[in-house]
Amino acid sequence: MSSGGAKMRSSSNGRWLIALAAVLAVGEAFVPSSSGSKHRSLPRSNKDGSFVTSPNYKTTSGSRRKRTLRLNSGQNSNDQRSSSTRSKLSVGWGRQSSSSLPSLNRHSKRARIAQMWKRGTTVLKGKSNDNDDKQSKSNSNKNGSNKPTASSMDSIVVAKYKAAVEAWNLAWESMLALLPEPVRNVWKNVCAFANGFRLVLVSFAAGCVFATAGILVPIYSQVETLSQPVTLFETILSDLEAGYVDPVDTNKLFETGVSAMLRSLDPYTEYEGPQEAVELSESIDGKYGGVGLVISGTTKPFPTSTSKQEELVPNKDADNTAEEEEAVPSLDGKPVASTSTNSFKPGMTSSTKGSKSIIVAAVDEDDVDDAEDEDDIVARQKEERLQARIQEQGIRVVNAFENYAFDYGMRVGDKLVAIDDVPITPGTTVEGVRNKLRGEPGTLVSISFERDGVQGVQTITMPRSVVRVRDVKLATMLGSPKDGIGYIQLSGFASETGREMRAAIRYLQRVAEDASDGTQSLQGLVLDMRGNPGGLLTSAVDVASLLVPKGSDIVSAKGRGFPGVLYRSRVDPILDPSTKLAVLVNRNTASAAEIVSGAIQDLDVGVIVGADRTFGKGLVQNVEELPFKSALKFTVAKYYTPSGRCIQGIQYKEGGGLREEDGKYKEERIAKKDRGVFYTTNGRVVRDGGGVEADFKVEVPKASALEITLLRSGVLADFASEWSKKHELTNNFNVDEDTYRAFQTFVTERQKEGDLELQAIYSRPLGDLKKMLKQSGYKGSEREVSALQASIVRDVQRDFDKYRKDIKEDIAQAILARYLPESMLIERSVKSDIQVTSAAKLLANKKNFDTVLAREASAPEAGLTASSSGDASSLQISSAATDDDATSVRGRVKF
Repeated sequence: MSSGGAKMRSSSNGRWLIALAAVLAVGEAFVPSSSGSKHRSLPRSNKDGSFVTSPNYKTTSGSRRKRTLRLNSGQNSNDQRSSSTRSKLSVGWGRQSSSSLPSLNRHSKRARIAQMWKRGTTVLKGKSNDNDDKQSKSNSNKNGSNKPTASSMDSIVVAKYKAAVEAWNLAWESMLALLPEPVRNVWKNVCAFANGFRLVLVSFAAGCVFATAGILVPIYSQVETLSQPVTLFETILSDLEAGYVDPVDTNKLFETGVSAMLRSLDPYTEYEGPQEAVELSESIDGKYGGVGLVISGTTKPFPTSTSKQEELVPNKDADNTAEEEEAVPSLDGKPVASTSTNSFKPGMTSSTKGSKSIIVAAVDEDDVDDAEDEDDIVARQKEERLQARIQEQGIRVVNAFENYAFDYGMRVGDKLVAIDDVPITPGTTVEGVRNKLRGEPGTLVSISFERDGVQGVQTITMPRSVVRVRDVKLATMLGSPKDGIGYIQLSGFASETGREMRAAIRYLQRVAEDASDGTQSLQGLVLDMRGNPGGLLTSAVDVASLLVPKGSDIVSAKGRGFPGVLYRSRVDPILDPSTKLAVLVNRNTASAAEIVSGAIQDLDVGVIVGADRTFGKGLVQNVEELPFKSALKFTVAKYYTPSGRCIQGIQYKEGGGLREEDGKYKEERIAKKDRGVFYTTNGRVVRDGGGVEADFKVEVPKASALEITLLRSGVLADFASEWSKKHELTNNFNVDEDTYRAFQTFVTERQKEGDLELQAIYSRPLGDLKKMLKQSGYKGSEREVSALQASIVRDVQRDFDKYRKDIKEDIAQAILARYLPESMLIERSVKSDIQVTSAAKLLANKKNFDTVLAREASAPEAGLTASSSGDASSLQISSAATDDDATSVRGRVKF
């Protein structure tokens, strides 16, 4: 490899030297001499073929001899001639020894041309000495060969070159003769003037050559580096397609290989196929052509026996949902709204201590096979029941957007029967229905559906339109409008988020002014970004510029191949500086949402309210379009808040390799001791490497195991469907005790049928443990695990009483979702949100608000205590409520 590279470099150097000599010679050929002669200053020949130099070439005298360039020779030609016979020219460049030229075959054409350019720096004048000619002839005779020597070959090449130059001169003079005399005089003057800048022009030409080389050489090097793996990848695909034992899909193989390659970098770098690229583009734009429905159902045309044991609880609203408007993902990252549950993965291990070998289990293989078969049968039966129930329910509406399908009469829970008179069969998938609902804006679509509690099939006809998915889900006043405390829920950052935020703030300001008869404007604003996964960087800058002072730095970004950029606010904020601002965050607040949170915190514009820290994603992704309607989303930079900190909480390192265990990226969470210290505008301490930490901490009551199981299983939606068949919604609706008992009965029936497990979040670890004990023959321990499962079920059932108010609220939300738009449901849940209530109280108390931001020495008022765990002047709500009170008021469950 190294010797081949040396040869390549030597050959390349030779080509560059020859090219440079050619440029210099051409420069001499086409720049006229200062004497105004019509002939160029290159050497021309006499009739006998000898050289005649231009007057511009001054030679030092003495005898002249023809000089022969010897390549790959150990003999130094300079030692064979005295100083009196050396030709020296003052033509602007120095002589070059033959040893500096590349090794060439002296009889090759390239060697002869190289020799010619070599001697171009010492142009021969006049004829060669007769003695030299005689000597040359005698040497030829002695050799007994009539084969031309290198010198004669050089003379032929030079003669051809001189003839070409002479022909060009004659052609050029003929062209000039056709011009009028004044024009020729002007041309001669220009040439005479340019002759004085001959060196400049030649230098310019040489500079162009070197500049081109500087551009092309790195490109060539990069192409050379990529050519080998690209060729190998293509060859492997071709061989598999041609010779694998079974037919293969090369497109799937390609996607698998590319996905595995990108997974070795970080979790945010992804290849997007044609369908995924369209969905990504829609999430960026925040719009698509359709009717504004979110639907759920089976994603498989026929039931399968594949077990879904990876999910603790079957979630038909998540695992079997395909939405006409996909949930807006983060452009610069994967969805982060995930919650880890208790997981236990027991494994069999064997070890040797001293001379004793410890064997974990020794069981009969037949027993193991029987146990595995039994477990597989149980899993398959559960899967079949789940698929049958999903297909029985058909394609259902999960959400209907306001101003679109909701306004035309569609509601949550409606079962779609036909689209444009094409029936929806049990084998119809949600993807197929979604494709029928979408289409060119302006075209009409007919939707037939059934509704629980309503007889017969209903049909509506509505136009398809450009559906804009709003990121501002709600803008309302908290408490009395006269208090002047507004609330905005922001769920993402698409292309129109800045415009939506501006309109929402203006609306709240008008409401506050109208409520106070124009005496006061908006006093405080709660910006809720909990669960916001992020989005466009530019949209985050737009939102922040509405809140921070003009001229403030908002965010900067830089990367290896990404030009460093700094975003700075250039407009006056629409939020008055006297308006107090609180930003709600949680562990699922990420990316672009953290940019806004970090800017507000670093500039001391508002208070960050939450239980702990945000997600900690300080990476920027770029989406690059690829051929065949695909796209590549890859990490290009890190971003930094105004104080200069990067909030990225995990360092990713490239993985990969031939071993399967090396295929994924390496990750390392930044330790607390390694987090750097930075300062806000008011001098408060903030830290990098782990998200944005809350300034004002408000703990949220954790959801119970029962509540998580009910929410994830879909049983609440099923009960709401049954309730709608027998009841009608009335004013001041609430879930009474009769409704609550009916719900408990409904859950018990589902549990007996095997469709619901109250201990679902513990089922997998306990099931794995029970299986291992059975294989090991520990029957006593196996019975104890079964007893533990029964005990867990009893404890979970007692949660119906302990968390009665929370579960009633969940039931009410599920029922009301079938009648009310999404904004009204959010507004209803905000009233019982403990973090929203705490943020509103903080904004109403200016003294406590200023204490958090400015680290004032004055002690906070009652109800607030200084937190010792925060780096800045973090405040935390003191907990004086009883356990019963704490469970009666709950935050919104995020998992």
